[in-house]
Amino acid sequence: MKPNQDQVEDQLLDALLHEQNRSDREQALANIEAALNGGSSPFQVKARPLWPRRLGIIAASVAIGGMIALWMTANRKENPLLAMNEVPKSSAQQREELQEAIRVLEDRVEERRKVLTTISRTKKIIYHGDSKLSAPTEEQQRKAEQRREETKTAALERSIDETDYADAQRDFLADQEELRQLKLKQPADPSAGADQSLAANEPRQPLPSEPLARLRVVAPPATEIAGRDKSDSTVGDDFGAGDSFGKEGLSKARAMPIDESQNTERYGALIDPNWQRPTETPLSTFSIDVDTASYSNIRRMIREGRAIPTDAVRIEECINAFKYQYEPPTDGKAFAVHTELATCPWNENNLLVKFGVKGREIAREKRPVSNLVFLIDVSGSMQDSNKLPLVKESLKLLLHELDERDSVSYVVYAGSEGVVLAPTKMTESGRVEALQALEKLEAGGSTNGGAGITRAYQLALENFIEGGVNRVILASDGDFNVGVTGQDALVSLVKERAAKNIYLSALAFGTGNLNDSMFEAISNDGNGNYFYIDGIREARKVFLENLTGSLITIAKDVKIQVEFNPAKVGSYRLIGYANRVLKDEDFNNDKVDAGDIGAGHTVTAFYEIVPAGMPLPNAGGVDPLKYQKGEPQVKAPAAEPSDEWLTLKLRHKHPEGDISALQESVLKGTATPWQESGTDFQFAAAVAMFGMKLRGMEEVSEYPWDSVRQLGRPGLRDDKNEDRAEFLQLIGELEKRSH
Repeated sequence: MKPNQDQVEDQLLDALLHEQNRSDREQALANIEAALNGGSSPFQVKARPLWPRRLGIIAASVAIGGMIALWMTANRKENPLLAMNEVPKSSAQQREELQEAIRVLEDRVEERRKVLTTISRTKKIIYHGDSKLSAPTEEQQRKAEQRREETKTAALERSIDETDYADAQRDFLADQEELRQLKLKQPADPSAGADQSLAANEPRQPLPSEPLARLRVVAPPATEIAGRDKSDSTVGDDFGAGDSFGKEGLSKARAMPIDESQNTERYGALIDPNWQRPTETPLSTFSIDVDTASYSNIRRMIREGRAIPTDAVRIEECINAFKYQYEPPTDGKAFAVHTELATCPWNENNLLVKFGVKGREIAREKRPVSNLVFLIDVSGSMQDSNKLPLVKESLKLLLHELDERDSVSYVVYAGSEGVVLAPTKMTESGRVEALQALEKLEAGGSTNGGAGITRAYQLALENFIEGGVNRVILASDGDFNVGVTGQDALVSLVKERAAKNIYLSALAFGTGNLNDSMFEAISNDGNGNYFYIDGIREARKVFLENLTGSLITIAKDVKIQVEFNPAKVGSYRLIGYANRVLKDEDFNNDKVDAGDIGAGHTVTAFYEIVPAGMPLPNAGGVDPLKYQKGEPQVKAPAAEPSDEWLTLKLRHKHPEGDISALQESVLKGTATPWQESGTDFQFAAAVAMFGMKLRGMEEVSEYPWDSVRQLGRPGLRDDKNEDRAEFLQLIGELEKRSH
């Protein structure tokens, strides 16, 4: 294998996986083609141009769609009963036209099936490679490697990618349903002697009452794959001899509705902060949160067509999943605080104040040395392609960003734990060793996560680097079912190690049995971050776009306390941060744990405010006592005259310190109409509404999804990575669901 083979493979995987946008995919494929034609790869094949093929497909689809539309329009005009799903008496001409439409659809369905089969087999070969070989011979290794190269070449020739797979899967299911409906409408052939539909013996396909968005393609069991030679364990023979992509596979795929009854995902209960009156509760205190797992997890559920559990929605994690244009501190402080006050988009009688906190930035070349211990779940629950295979590809991204100063080790756990890579410096040879060890990992067995975490911390402690980054990175679906499984016990363990400056980052993968509440708890108390990785694009965002922020903590136990001026504020409420609220006295207590901020990280928070003198929302209260007199109420002292709305105080500790430092800032001025506010303000407010609607909050229940999308649209002006455009697309999917 030539020196740049890893780079070519990474580019190909990036082109195949679904999170990239179309221009990035085309650029990736163009780069791969250039590498191939430049002779830097062992295979020399010129990739076909993308657009001639796609334009041909588009033209054919338009022609076919037009023909079907004309046929249906003509029949509706001649036969009004057909528009009411009543089949008129047959005629030779109508029967011939309908049969022609059926033949066209059958050809299209078969073409979709071939594309699905090709992409699925390509992904499987490239993902798994030789990982299934047990003590392979040199000949088996050579054969498997040759098969991988042929597969990659074929993938380039066909210009296929994961978005094509998703589109083809959706269109395949839609075409199947359309074909079934056409066959049901086909009149009987008089020569058959009976009025019998051609679809009478067809297997039942999903009906419109089962939304296509809630369907997925399920590959057949391995025992159904024809041509499999069990005596030869090379990857190629999984797919049948003599054909690069085999003759079976997803040609036997079947549309299956997602069975929510099999969903055992676990989420912690959340209670949203209530409205408060400054005359009674002048202070609001909470811990900062820069995790983003909730948003990427919601994105996954929307794409899969799943119902979204209310407690899976943490509004602040949705807001903080996006980048905002906050200037970093320039006065030597750890943070810069930015505030903006505008009218509230969902209730223009109220105001909305946005706080933006920006952490000190550290250049990559100045980052400290890292001691990283990857704790990888290889239990049976990690077999799915969006679990262990995606873990491998995600960690490869980080390995390529480290250098010879950094040390990496792997601890794996299933029924038991073990070290598969001792601490290894990321020299060229060390990186190769780390990548090879990663490729050998396979899933199987129960999940003794507690034993794995204990061993990982032990390894991190043995190789502790003073003044460096000492971190355990857990990659799992969180399905702990053996050993130390109790959440409280795990939290105590990570808290104890965090006190020794060994922090924890949690990476969650997969669907169906995600233990979100456990990840949230241990990352909160482990002085780390929690990310949900739903694809290679999210992995790039976590490990490449914000490498220093993901690994380097610049401040720990970061707390915010806001004091509201009752002369200006009649009532207020914090939006989000439901599981981050602290007691007011905890703000000055340095023994109380709080959130942690990485280099360059930003945190955004909203308060909704009812100005003084305006009608207050119903915030509850206690009725007067009937049988005894309550203590005489002490009238609140008159507020000092001031044009300040509030004072924000921020406390934080140095990553290795125990004494906190204090920063203060005040908010003055007049509120701006939200239509004239900054694009970041409008977009972040749209994300907040997105979370509020998903949590079923009454204030925004009547606000339509399209209005949320329009509120966020100005934010597209600052959308370098198309993350915001993707968010608006998700809102479009939710709008379709609502109809």
